Amino acid sequence: MKKIFIALLLCVLCGGLQAQGYEIGIKIKSIPGDTVILGHHFNERLIPDDTVKLDSKGFGVFKGKKKLPGGMYFIFLPNRNYFDIMIDDNQKFSIENDTIPAKFLENMVITGDLQNQLFVDYQKFLGKCRTDYEKAKTDADKEAINQRVEAHYKEQITKYPDMFFSKFLTATREVEVPASITDQNERYFYYKAHYFDNFPVSDGRLLRTVLYEPKIQRYIDQVVLQVPDSLIKETNWLVNATRPKGKLVKGENDELFRFMLVYFFNKYAKSESMMAENVYCSLAEIYVKDAVWDTDSFKTELKKKITKKENCLVGNKSKNLVLQKLPTDTNRINALKPFTEVLKTEGAELEIKKPDFEARRNDVVRILDNLVNKFDGYIDMHKTPAKYTLIVFWEPDCSHCKEEMPKLFQYYKDTLQREGVKVWAVYMNRSVDKLTDLHRHINKWFDFVKEKKMIADGWINCWNPFDQYRDNFDVNSTPTFYLLDEKKEIIAKRIAHQQAYELIRMIEDDKAKRGEK
Repeated sequence: MKKIFIALLLCVLCGGLQAQGYEIGIKIKSIPGDTVILGHHFNERLIPDDTVKLDSKGFGVFKGKKKLPGGMYFIFLPNRNYFDIMIDDNQKFSIENDTIPAKFLENMVITGDLQNQLFVDYQKFLGKCRTDYEKAKTDADKEAINQRVEAHYKEQITKYPDMFFSKFLTATREVEVPASITDQNERYFYYKAHYFDNFPVSDGRLLRTVLYEPKIQRYIDQVVLQVPDSLIKETNWLVNATRPKGKLVKGENDELFRFMLVYFFNKYAKSESMMAENVYCSLAEIYVKDAVWDTDSFKTELKKKITKKENCLVGNKSKNLVLQKLPTDTNRINALKPFTEVLKTEGAELEIKKPDFEARRNDVVRILDNLVNKFDGYIDMHKTPAKYTLIVFWEPDCSHCKEEMPKLFQYYKDTLQREGVKVWAVYMNRSVDKLTDLHRHINKWFDFVKEKKMIADGWINCWNPFDQYRDNFDVNSTPTFYLLDEKKEIIAKRIAHQQAYELIRMIEDDKAKRGEK
């Protein structure tokens, strides 16, 4: 008796497990022996899930032990055409069709699934209405057809409110702003607030359609105000709206959340907008914490990267610069040359006697201190009053710098100086671990400043071999520009020098409109 009970229990369990899978029959009489593909839509991509070779009568069965996620699927044929079907809770049904695209709807026969029958019938209905609309001769006739379509839509979603078919129909429809709202600002805010009324972003079935990504993209790019605070708020809201309930487990329940987070993470990582970094850093914080699908090593490196970027985001107060000023007299610059020679002479000896840099570190610091202390003294950027500060990180060996720096200097004298701008022209020293090379680079800096006569009031040539400004300002290439306001908050970065003036004029014009000085 016990053995019989166990056998029955196993049958029930196995039967239950089998019921959890899918079994979709497909019959296409015109292509016996050919292979057809079952797959799902993922935005604009077609993703295969299963294949079956049809028998001599053109029949086959897609079959699997695990249920397919709900969404819009397709049957892909050998002639590279396909037709769509819907898959949701019921995953045991059959489809018969032909291979002629123009007759897909006409020839399709659904057995055992009401949802797909409704989907086919609705498409046929829309096709008939489209033909009638094209033949309509008056606006009244066209309006009557529109009303017929609207009435049929409402009938379907009322009769089958929980069916994916109804959810999909509703998701295709735009939110309508009531005609009673006439003010344009109010219409915008209403539209934004109700944008997702017909489109539940947490419904994973919609991800497997052509609708999902365009809906999200349009909201972020065209509806949301394109400023960091708004973009951070809205991207975080969308990411959190797709979070699965409970603790995230690798490979489980994370499909929609993963799509949303990765979509925005990649979008703002690739963006060239200087404000995109603010959004990127915000999303990267979530990624480091919750992207269970990625490696710990990647997330460790990502955290280092965003820590560096967070030091210099637009809208934040900049990190300080405390640098030594190069003398503003060419004779005094020439007087520094004997002290740079020490870098070459003593440096060469040190590199032979103490090949390990750590062993000669104290000597290097002493030699560099001896040089920079002959400059005009340290200057603290945060304590240096300026209506605007333009920082440029540059190197005399950089070909682009050689071209840009003289242009910037002339632009400063002609335009920026009268706007109350002070320029910090920061020499990006080469690594101090090889003093013989540093000797050559520093002399190139001195010579370039003298040759191009880059000396003027409010123009600060400066350097500090011990400062961490390469990290604090995320300088990966030269020249790199930062524009700061009076409070030393970052207005813009990685801009051309002409853009600095354009931004300043915009700010000043805006202040004038508000009656500010």
